[in-house]
Amino acid sequence: MGLLTSTGHHRLSSAAAAGRTAPTTETAHTETPHAEKAREHRRRWPLRLAVGTGVVVVAAGTAMVLTATLGRPKISLSSSSSGAFRVSLAGLGTKLSGVAVTSGGKPVAWDRHGGEIVPAAAVAQGRNVRVSATAASPSWLRWLLGRPVSTQMTVRTPSASLAASVAVASKPGHVPVTFTHAVTAVAYRLGGGRTQLVHLGTPSTIADLTVPSQALAGTLEVAAAPWSWERVSPTLSRVTWFVSPRGADPVAVANPAPGATTAASNAPVTLSFARPVSQVLGHSQPKITPAVPGHWTQPAPNTLVFTPTGFGWGPGTTVTVGFDRPVQAVGLNGFATHGHGATAASATTGYRFTIAPASLLRLEQILAQLHYLPLRFVPAAGVKAPTTFAGEVASMTRPLRGHFVWAWASTPATLRAQWSAGSPNVLVKGALMTFYATQPNYDGYAVDPLTVAQLANTSTWDALLHAAAANRLDPSPYSYVYVTQTLPETLTLWDNGKVVLTAAANTGIPASPTANGTYPVYLRYTFNYMSGHNPNGSYYHDSVYWINYFNGGDAVHGFVRASYGFPQSLGCVELPIATAHVVFNHLAIGDLVTVAN
Repeated sequence: MGLLTSTGHHRLSSAAAAGRTAPTTETAHTETPHAEKAREHRRRWPLRLAVGTGVVVVAAGTAMVLTATLGRPKISLSSSSSGAFRVSLAGLGTKLSGVAVTSGGKPVAWDRHGGEIVPAAAVAQGRNVRVSATAASPSWLRWLLGRPVSTQMTVRTPSASLAASVAVASKPGHVPVTFTHAVTAVAYRLGGGRTQLVHLGTPSTIADLTVPSQALAGTLEVAAAPWSWERVSPTLSRVTWFVSPRGADPVAVANPAPGATTAASNAPVTLSFARPVSQVLGHSQPKITPAVPGHWTQPAPNTLVFTPTGFGWGPGTTVTVGFDRPVQAVGLNGFATHGHGATAASATTGYRFTIAPASLLRLEQILAQLHYLPLRFVPAAGVKAPTTFAGEVASMTRPLRGHFVWAWASTPATLRAQWSAGSPNVLVKGALMTFYATQPNYDGYAVDPLTVAQLANTSTWDALLHAAAANRLDPSPYSYVYVTQTLPETLTLWDNGKVVLTAAANTGIPASPTANGTYPVYLRYTFNYMSGHNPNGSYYHDSVYWINYFNGGDAVHGFVRASYGFPQSLGCVELPIATAHVVFNHLAIGDLVTVAN
């Protein structure tokens, strides 16, 4: 009780100090154990509430941090082997919100297939394609997860080319063509037919293409695209194909084909075999006749090529390709079935092809270009004349589009009357003779009776094309002589369309007249003797000067007479010696002389 008393006294003092009335009974100062626990609980609940609230706040904050971190939108791009662009998204509710596809700075249409973006417009091979993509979370969460995110990726579209220019088929009707890259689409053409487009179910480096089942060999023109949305190149590459031969004799596709006529004098001879050249021919090479400068190359194990250097065989030449063992030689669509391939041919030790004749019109164009004709050739708009020797050779059988114009408006009408484009007229013969005379060993007696076709032989074309490639113009003026047998007889000389001399002349007497017509000068002497028999049978041996032979024994020359202007000769056109000297200095081999009534 002492403890209670002491305690009660302390409380009383406290109550008195506070001005309160103290309890008067002892029960007011005594508590049970249960009441004490309840009192202790009441004291602790605010603390517990505070702690619990803190825990909740911390938990909520942590959740928000984790949500903001792990739920933010993320996007990445990657390309597939098929050329599609895979889109990978991450984050709470993230969706693709924008896509842009461009190539060369220009927009490209696109489609979405599942999680992939695929260009819908064809893009050329070897081009850069850029894909830009944007991803975003739902709009109601962006306050927490942040703004949309973007990424981009650039790829270069792959290119596919032929892995081999020769394909060997194991059976007729199908040719396996190999490419350097797996392809999904192949365009090919047989001969001169239409282009076909084949889509492969699975990308592959080998495309099995259909050809006529009855053909043994031939060619295809091929292009391919690796990705389905790439554009197949319009430039096709040639593939030579064979059906693997059953017999022992090898097969060769030949270009030019056996029996063919080829336009180019210097065209390469290409032989593509079904097996490697070393297995077919060993160490030997085909023999080509006539032999011309050139060289053999082997661009592929199955292919041999002979390339002439320079002019080649010349127009109209028959060329023989010989082997030291039997070979089945077939042509590139030359011996074709419906123009698509070559049918079987018997094995031989050689075959022939022919170079096409040269174009007379092209000959005239070149002669006009080099000023050997009194005309000029004007190419049509957009037509470019060759500038190299190889180009000139290639044009030999292919005249250019264009037209001729007279070099001088004052060209005499009698000279104009001799001309017809594309015909072997006397102007062309004279021009060829003028050019001939610039070459070594010119023989006028041998040249005079030749036709234009005979004059334009292989050696002439070779020299003429070299002159054309170098643009070596005729240095002399174009001269022309007109002789009238109407009294008084006169000779008129033109240079480049202008009259430079008119003089009295003598022509043949009725017993030995001067033939009318137009003839090129073929032989010239400063002095010589003319011999023969007069109409009365007497013999003559006369000295003559400044001689220009134009028709057999007829010539324009100087000879002493008492007068001039009427028939006195035995067929020649006679002039005073001084006048003949002037005429001689103007004329040249090939210049034309017209004699007319």
